[in-house]
Order: sequence, then structure tokens, then C-alpha cells
Amino acid sequence: MIINRVWAMPNKWTFLVIPIKELLVRQIDGLWCDPFAGEHSPAEIRNDIRPESNATYHLDGLDFLKSQDGNKYDGVLFDPPYSVEQALRKYVPKFNGTAGRAEYWARCKDEIQRIVKPGGKAICFGWDSTGIGLTRFFELIEVLLVCHGACHNDTIVTVEVKRQGKLV
Repeated sequence: MIINRVWAMPNKWTFLVIPIKELLVRQIDGLWCDPFAGEHSPAEIRNDIRPESNATYHLDGLDFLKSQDGNKYDGVLFDPPYSVEQALRKYVPKFNGTAGRAEYWARCKDEIQRIVKPGGKAICFGWDSTGIGLTRFFELIEVLLVCHGACHNDTIVTVEVKRQGKLV
């Protein structure tokens, strides 16, 4: 596994942070989707709940993931709002009030496991290194810690590969 720590200026738009942009250029190949695209996502299929965004779809992230065919994608970018507070500001609580909470993110990860092909990747962004996880057959291959200085939380990026069946 590769672990790197770098410093970079923070940016509201994750994919404009230089070391993150460089990682994506290295890792993305084939058909990718992004259920929480925001702006500047390099994924070919983009979903953003905001109707004014430049996205292919404008659905709730979990609804978007559920609507996709199984084993379709070479990869998924998972860059949801990092905190419950951010999520609740942007998303009307759905799914029995769990939108933006741990249970909701777990359901999103279950859907990511379903739609990514074996051998495909998931790149996750947030304040922890949980990623999609071994229980969903995703093996961690790279971690990028992006330090933004003392007044900002680091952005933690995990790159995982989906394995078929038993992990090696």
C-alpha cells in the first residue's frame, strides 16, 4: 500500500486541489461515475442534487446509485459532504431521516460495491480513511493525506480495488 502526505491549499471543490487532481489523473481509466459530483468532477457520469450544476443527473446520491446497473463502472468517485451538518444543509433528510448520516453513507457504499466491476476502483474523500471497506471486497491500495494547515481538517483520500470473492 502507498501512503503519501502532502500540503496543499484547501478548495471548496475537492478536484481542484493539485495533489488530488494529480492522483485522479493517475488512477482514473475507463467509465467512472460520481454520485456527489459538485463541480469539476473528472467522472464521465456525474450526479449532483443541484439542478443548476453541470451534471448528467440531478438526484439524491443514494437514489442515483440505486438507479445504476450492477458491475457497470470501472470506478466511482465518492466525495459526499464530509460532515453531517454539511449534508443536512444540502440534502433534505430522506431514507427515514438518515440522509447525510453514517447509515446513509453505508447504504451508498453498499450500492458502490454493487455497481463497480471486479477489478474496478473506488476513490473516497473525507475526514477518515474508512473507504468502501474489506467487508464489501474493496482492498485499500493507496492513501493520500492532504494537509491544509492548522485551521483546516486534512482531506483523506483512499484508493481501493474491488476484489472478487475472497481477498488475498
